[in-house]
Amino acid sequence: MKISTAITQGLFLGTPVILLIMGAVISLVLLGTINFGFGGRAKFGSVFAVWMYAMLPSCIKTILGVVVLYAGTAPESFNIKNFAPTNLGAFLNPLETNPGLYSLASSIDFVTIWSLVLVGIGTAMVAGVKRSSGYIAAFGWWAVVVMVGAGLAAAFS
Repeated sequence: MKISTAITQGLFLGTPVILLIMGAVISLVLLGTINFGFGGRAKFGSVFAVWMYAMLPSCIKTILGVVVLYAGTAPESFNIKNFAPTNLGAFLNPLETNPGLYSLASSIDFVTIWSLVLVGIGTAMVAGVKRSSGYIAAFGWWAVVVMVGAGLAAAFS
């Protein structure tokens, strides 16, 4: 019991650091894509700032998940991987649906698409390239991650 409490506490306290590291890695990938793939002239700090600000709509999803949890949802039916009904996967039964299809449906999320639009606009602005280039960079990497995730979910289920 003490070990599980310590692990949970450590993960809770380490989440901000993990989010910053993930943001830095994603910003580096976007920086490389927009500068070398599309001829932009962005700096890391600018792309990192765009990423962090573009992820703010995720707070709305988190608040919605808290509302869903406290609105009377049965604790045994609460799915921590899909806690807010902002995507197609929220309306599927994860136990009866193919894991690859469920992963794909869960990725088609209103809040995620909103954030990606913000990333595309912001990245294009700080890099000095066309807005379509920012959209291609943001949605292109998102599509790669979604397809890999769906493939892994289908392969290891």
